[in-house]
Amino acid sequence: MFEVSIIMPVYNVKEHLARAIESALNQKKILTEIILVNDGSTDGCAEICDDYAQREPLLVKVIHQENKGSGPARNAGLDQAIGKYIYFADPDDYFDNNLLQENCRLAKEAEPDMVVFGYTQEKASDPLDREIKLPNFPQLTTQEGFRQHFGNVYHFSPYALWNKLYKRKFLKKHHIRFTSQKTGQDALFNIDVFKHLSSVAVNRKAYYHYVSHEGSSVNRYRPERYLMEQNIAEAFEQLMSEWGEEGTFANLIGEEYFNTLYLETANLVHRDCPLSDEEKIKRLIDIWQTIGITKIVPYKQSDHNPFRRLLLSTYKQQNFNQALRLMKSRNQVARRYTKVFSKVRTFFKN
Repeated sequence: MFEVSIIMPVYNVKEHLARAIESALNQKKILTEIILVNDGSTDGCAEICDDYAQREPLLVKVIHQENKGSGPARNAGLDQAIGKYIYFADPDDYFDNNLLQENCRLAKEAEPDMVVFGYTQEKASDPLDREIKLPNFPQLTTQEGFRQHFGNVYHFSPYALWNKLYKRKFLKKHHIRFTSQKTGQDALFNIDVFKHLSSVAVNRKAYYHYVSHEGSSVNRYRPERYLMEQNIAEAFEQLMSEWGEEGTFANLIGEEYFNTLYLETANLVHRDCPLSDEEKIKRLIDIWQTIGITKIVPYKQSDHNPFRRLLLSTYKQQNFNQALRLMKSRNQVARRYTKVFSKVRTFFKN
């Protein structure tokens, strides 16, 4: 039996895919199966997956399916997985050779439902621009302890899949699966995990390299983005209600709904958004009346990030035209800064 099943959904990431698969194959001293789910790729990823399966037929399994999204692709991998633990890796990132060895050792010692570990956040356009992120909460051995420290758990990429190792029996016992939602299905999956979680082992070392790529799903205009983000906020609020902790974590509920509004504002100022300025303002007015007055104002008073704090104040003043201008300006400045900083780095390298 394999100790770990690595499940990797694959869709049109030809230039990054080999690096991700090599990261999986290079794991030290852990018997690992690698399940590549080709989700209808059209750029040659299917051939790369098949090539690795031919090279390593005992370790690499390939599933080809029509394009359904990363959630259904991961479900297809879960249906085939036989490892004691499940690890979800993205095909445009990479990870250290000892990720599974060291985290499986911790899993064997503590037998937790889930292991959480650190990661490095970096940009594809500038690999030297990186930041290490580490968990800041203790080993959690009971459901009560997990809920008591949930605030700290929440502030460490709670919805990411790639900084966690899941016990397969735990997922199967509680029928935890991915939805078909195009984005945010990882958040909904982890909210379902949190609902049943009793124990978490914590490793304060960084192993995974999360790489930001231009044109990723969060950087595209999606007409349905607000509804998808609202689904996440509502699922989170429902979880707090089931725990009976709406009061304790009211600020986190407010943060979830504020994030919904924030991401939709960014969505509306995207260059591909077809709406007129009047339609964009009306959209924000409708959203504010739906969740701003009832979910954001009572629960979220401020924000540690200066820009988000300013934007929150602008929303509360119901100056939605100004909110759109602020978001647009922020994005323009961020793009210019990235280009200039990249040129400076290139200059000093040469």
